[in-house]
Amino acid sequence: MSAHPAPNRQLDQPAGEMLAGRPSTLPATLLDGQAPPYDATEAQIEELPEYEPPAPSYEREDHEVPLHTYYLRAPDRKNLMAVPYGPSAPGSFKFTSRSSRPFSKKPEMKVWRSRRASAPTEDEYVAGIWFDTDGPLPWCPRARFVRQDATQGNQTYKMEARNFSDWTLSVDGTLYSWILEAKPFSLVLRPWGRQDAVARFNFSVCGLVATGGAEVGDLTIYRAGLSRDTAGEDVILCGLVTALLQFKKMGRHYKNEPCAVEQRVMLPEERVPLHRSGVGQFWSHQQDGSTIG
Repeated sequence: MSAHPAPNRQLDQPAGEMLAGRPSTLPATLLDGQAPPYDATEAQIEELPEYEPPAPSYEREDHEVPLHTYYLRAPDRKNLMAVPYGPSAPGSFKFTSRSSRPFSKKPEMKVWRSRRASAPTEDEYVAGIWFDTDGPLPWCPRARFVRQDATQGNQTYKMEARNFSDWTLSVDGTLYSWILEAKPFSLVLRPWGRQDAVARFNFSVCGLVATGGAEVGDLTIYRAGLSRDTAGEDVILCGLVTALLQFKKMGRHYKNEPCAVEQRVMLPEERVPLHRSGVGQFWSHQQDGSTIG
């Protein structure tokens, strides 16, 4: 049994015939197939408001691409140095410690930047680091570092570790935390309440007991608002060393087993045979008595 489709209206059939025999609410002009005249003078022309250009789309991959990589080494028990891997970093860093002296206004550690490993005498003073023992109750490890800026003047950054492990600091109203993680042992810098890593420091097999030029660990700085300029990178390095120095003072010598180090995610920079700055020339001038005691 075949179905009979409903008859279709011919293309030239007037619309009025389709509505014959039943009331219609359409205007007569529409029933006759004619559109009403459009008077532009009576129309209210409204212009759309001007909107700002759309914000760029957030690509998480951009924030996971390493910007700089430093290898933190320990020439001796008191001093540290951060050697960049590849030519992208602004320079190497030295962290020189002095013996603890009561009632001294001098920093416990000074930070220096070296633009050229071949000319260590042209080092640039970056910051001084102090540890505060007279802070408010309840007591917890507190520190501050003062970064020297020729244009904006000296800038003070305060840090504290209320749980004796994770160090927090405020930068331009944004709170950041150096969070201690395990498997492998590492320190990760994140904005407060977020999971995006600004920087990550992985302890080596020697860790905080490294000496004689051995590697303490490697620091990877990612693309983020804090790392967009040299000032932000200085804050990252000073905050990291502050936390590491406090761990040593408390006898917490973190390090990783060789198997844990081998399982670390390989950095993209490590796949390219880039030039690695030398250690001997960079620290040679410290052997002539210029190290702060």
